[in-house]
Order: sequence, then structure tokens, then C-alpha cells
Amino acid sequence: MAQYLMDLLYSLTNCIFCFPGSPQLKINNRSFKLLRLLGEGGFSYVYLAQESSTSSLYALKKIRCPFGQESVSLALKEVEAYTLFSPHPNIIHSVDHSVTSAKDRSDPGSKVVYILLPYYRRGNLQDAINANLVNHTRFPERRLMVLFLGVARALKAMHQYRVKRGPGGVSAQKKARGVRREAEEADLDAARRVKQKRRKESTEEEEDVEQEPLMDGEVTRSQEGVEEGEIRAYAHRDVKP
Repeated sequence: MAQYLMDLLYSLTNCIFCFPGSPQLKINNRSFKLLRLLGEGGFSYVYLAQESSTSSLYALKKIRCPFGQESVSLALKEVEAYTLFSPHPNIIHSVDHSVTSAKDRSDPGSKVVYILLPYYRRGNLQDAINANLVNHTRFPERRLMVLFLGVARALKAMHQYRVKRGPGGVSAQKKARGVRREAEEADLDAARRVKQKRRKESTEEEEDVEQEPLMDGEVTRSQEGVEEGEIRAYAHRDVKP
């Protein structure tokens, strides 16, 4: 309840607290305001974002991909998996995504990946479990069974995924492969930018070596050689490393 009231307060008062200082960005012609930081990792940050036109709230994941350390293919592997298993009521989906140049002169090949995800005010299942531990409470039995069933159905969809017959069928598979191609093209563009910078800075002739993407998008590529309708099982590590 407290988290809900906090988010409601941010929504109702964004004109006071978010203008003009709140950062704004566009993702595929959709404008968003960044309200606050929800969490962070090594190369990623997750923000609470509000769409300007609808005031809807989302979780926006920003992943910086410095060339040679973390490729766009690796970052978009997450989106590829979301797309492959969409729509499924028990597996999260991505709302939108985009890849942009980081505009870092010291690292011309670096990219930034934005992944727009649904925002869950009450957090995830682990948050609820932690809250029970802190408050010395427990889930009602019926609620516990509903949660357990949802997790089991999600695992079943992943472990028993049938090629071209998954939750989204052929359409979802094509979209997932499109995400993989987008990532590979972005990696190649990053490699070209790095080469251009090296040519400008170097006075000696350098061997022009074509760089490959740092990581293949094996989410959909791993289906190669598997006949339509046959099982290609996925695990959690395949979806999100």
C-alpha cells in the first residue's frame, strides 16, 4: 500500500517535481519522463518511467554496452527471449525496446539499450517472500497455491517449448529472430565505429579485420536443426543471463 501511494504521489505531482528537472527520453517516438531510480547493476539501471501522453508507469531498463565488454547481442538476448515466449500470462513481456549510440567520444562503439517493461507496484515474488520474513507473516494457502501454479505453468512453457508452436507460434519466433538480427547489426556498427576511430588516430597501417558480434543470439539460433513441433527446452539462464 505504501508503495502504491508513493507511485500515485509521483504521478499526480509530476508537474511540480519532474518539470523542468526530470530527465526525458524518447523510445521509438514515445516520450517518457524518468521519475526515480528503482535499481542498478554492473552496466544497467532500472528507472520508474512515465509515458508523457498517457501518464502510464513502466519500468525502464537502461543497459550501457561498451564495445568489447558487453555486446548489444548479449543485452538484447533478454528481449529476444521475452518475444519468443510472448504472449504467456505467467512470463513477463517487453513493451518496447531501442538501441542508440552512447555518444561517448572516448568509446565511439559503445551503445545504450533501453528495454521498456511492465511496472509492478508491489514488486516481484521474491519481494513478497522477503516481506513475509521481515513481518513474520505468511501467504494464505489459496494465494500460495495460485502463485505456485503460475510459476509451474511458466516453467512448463519454457521446458516444453515446441519450435514454431510456442505461446506466440511462428509470429513470435519471427519477431524474436528480428531482435537478434537488430542486435547483430548494432554490434557490427559498433565495430565499424571503433575501426574508424583507430584509423584516424594511427599513423601506421593496420590490418583491417572484420569483427564479429561478441555473442550469437542463441535463444532462437539454438532451435536450428530442431524440427517444427519438436521440443527445444529452455532454462532460466537461457532467458536472462
